[in-house]
Amino acid sequence: MRGSKTGLETRVRQNYCPGLLDVDGDSCHHIHNAAKVFAAPFSNHLERLFGDLHADHQWATDQLAYFREICEFMSLPGSAPKRFIQHRWLSAYDVAISTQRLLPAYKVLYYGFTDRKDKALYKDPLGQLFTKYKVCEKAQTKIRSFHEDLSKKGMTQLGKDQKKRVVRKVWHEATITELHLSVYTGVLPIFKEYVMVFQGSQTLVHKLHDKQLQVFTNFLACFVKSEHLKPMPKTLATMELDNKLLPVREMYVGQEANQFRVAHPQHPLLKPFLEEVSRAYITCARYLQKKLPLQSKTLQCLSAIDPILRGHSQTGSELRKLTAMMDHLLPDVDTHQEILQYNVDQSLPSFQDGDDVVRWWACVDDTGKYPGLCQAVKAAMSIFHGPLVESSFNIMGNIIDQKSTSMNITTFSAIQTVKYTLQSRKLSAVDMFSRDDSKFEPVDRRLCGNIISAGTRDKAQRQQKQLKVSEKRTEFGCQPSTSAAVNRAEVVEEESVARKRHMAKQRKRALERLVQAKRIGATSVDHYDK
Repeated sequence: MRGSKTGLETRVRQNYCPGLLDVDGDSCHHIHNAAKVFAAPFSNHLERLFGDLHADHQWATDQLAYFREICEFMSLPGSAPKRFIQHRWLSAYDVAISTQRLLPAYKVLYYGFTDRKDKALYKDPLGQLFTKYKVCEKAQTKIRSFHEDLSKKGMTQLGKDQKKRVVRKVWHEATITELHLSVYTGVLPIFKEYVMVFQGSQTLVHKLHDKQLQVFTNFLACFVKSEHLKPMPKTLATMELDNKLLPVREMYVGQEANQFRVAHPQHPLLKPFLEEVSRAYITCARYLQKKLPLQSKTLQCLSAIDPILRGHSQTGSELRKLTAMMDHLLPDVDTHQEILQYNVDQSLPSFQDGDDVVRWWACVDDTGKYPGLCQAVKAAMSIFHGPLVESSFNIMGNIIDQKSTSMNITTFSAIQTVKYTLQSRKLSAVDMFSRDDSKFEPVDRRLCGNIISAGTRDKAQRQQKQLKVSEKRTEFGCQPSTSAAVNRAEVVEEESVARKRHMAKQRKRALERLVQAKRIGATSVDHYDK
């Protein structure tokens, strides 16, 4: 569609809309594709694990129930394995967070599917897991009964192969799996934050250029020497990376992988893993250099409509370029003079970072002082820049399924009864409960009573269920686990702190190298003078 000769964009520009602006479409696609480019050197090790875990639990209700009980015994927020969907925005990161949290519970569950030889081999590591997560002896006995029940299940050859692959990755290749999870959960949040910003409906076209520079610079800081990024180089899109890279053993690999690197510097798996990380960083950075419009003059001009930038000469220059691009949409007024006055106008309302830019410009438009400039800003703010429209298409195929979803039997029975009753009476729900005058006609007291009693019964069932959970925790000595959302927020915060610590460490080393180079230079000059 964007071909330079016969693409749709080219034809529209030539024949219908010569003033069509190039804002490079939806940059969230570039970021999502960059995440896939970053993951490619790891040979889909985690992606295949995600698929096997989801498929293995999707229809095995007994196995899923056992898994949730194991999570309860280990004080982990239990949930069903998330589904990895390649085309959903950074699905690999979302599933990696969940898998990293539940990995100890997966190890305990799939220990029951190992053969006799592997059971003897991994008996001690399993005991260490029980000790680490304070699983009491009674709970361990219960888990062993789960293993016995699952081992008696009849399985197809497909199911057996699936479980073998999971066992291999959570037990035999546990170190590789944990290292890859550390990289995914440490690096992919950089991309996820960008997508989350532009996934909403708020107008943020004036932030596009700055956010793209920020996400690319934050990514480069993970593996490029800090002295080449601060101050930010103007040639970021064309900068050669080969001679500016950190040593492989200093590149950012996530918090857990970094701890492993420090504790086991000579581990045989470390060198090939770091080579994969280096290759992932370089290929992804080159992809971003090629795809992100980091040098787009249009996006730079659109940044000038941000009210925070008022009062600078560069802002006036960029606004003049923007009005020149949209000259065919503007009234016959002197926009140059308007921009000069707007840039120094002290009567306009104050603006803080985070305020609604649309409302602020609406207030400016109400003053009537800058008709030409406000018309250009209206046109600029109408530019599409996010994936909101496509999000519905991305999720429809994953929600609407031919197979049934999880539903309580009593709920299903009630729905079927209501549907059968309405169909037998040839009525819809609106027709059956409609009133001619909803304000003054009396309500159906029986219906109100049923609604109240249904709510009371539901509340009582929830309390009873919570009481059973509390009794089970007391019986097996389990600590109440935090929710998955809270746990995820903690992981994200820890990885963010680890990235900032890594960047600060690299800046400190860069300054030390600079000071040392100056000292060597000064010593050489003194020697030459003598």
